[in-house]
Amino acid sequence: MKVTRIVYICLVSFAVFSTVSAGKPSVRTSEICQDPMPVSNFNYTTFFGRWFEIGKIQTPGGAAFQKGCQCTTADHSKSSKPDAEPSNVDTVFGCRKWWPKGLLVKTKVALTNMNPPGNYTEIYFPNIPLISFDQKFTVIKRGFDSQDYEYTVTYDCSGEEYCIHFMGRQPTIDDTTLKMLINEVIGMGLNPLNIGFERVKQARCW
Repeated sequence: MKVTRIVYICLVSFAVFSTVSAGKPSVRTSEICQDPMPVSNFNYTTFFGRWFEIGKIQTPGGAAFQKGCQCTTADHSKSSKPDAEPSNVDTVFGCRKWWPKGLLVKTKVALTNMNPPGNYTEIYFPNIPLISFDQKFTVIKRGFDSQDYEYTVTYDCSGEEYCIHFMGRQPTIDDTTLKMLINEVIGMGLNPLNIGFERVKQARCW
């Protein structure tokens, strides 16, 4: 059975995106990619399992690769490598293209070198050295909304591209909590280009 994969990238600083970035506000590259503190008391074992993407704040580079994605998920599990650190994580990103029954596309990622807890190096295509690349990945928020639905917020960045993922154990969290998280992320200075929040379609997916 042939498996179709696309590059499910949040952040990548290839020159091909320079034309897309031409309309960005004038911000120095050194001010775009941040180093936020990870959430306190991060326990990687509680990060395992399936997460649904509720929404994102994403620069044009990553958005180009995720065009048409809905029903987006991230499945985290303990690294399958026998010599890996216990905190290393294998991740599979998945989404349906254009509609809930559309083509399922997946990309494998490795989260390595956790230091401090919650702060990783994110490696795309870890088993294909010719196209593999890495970027920063930080878990910046964890908690529960008013319905006791668990959420997490992660931040990725590389060069002039960044993405903030709002994820949940369920395909939704309450609007009050979501607005609070968006405001907190903005208050942390993690959206210097003032990219708008985009809700990910999860309706009729599950």
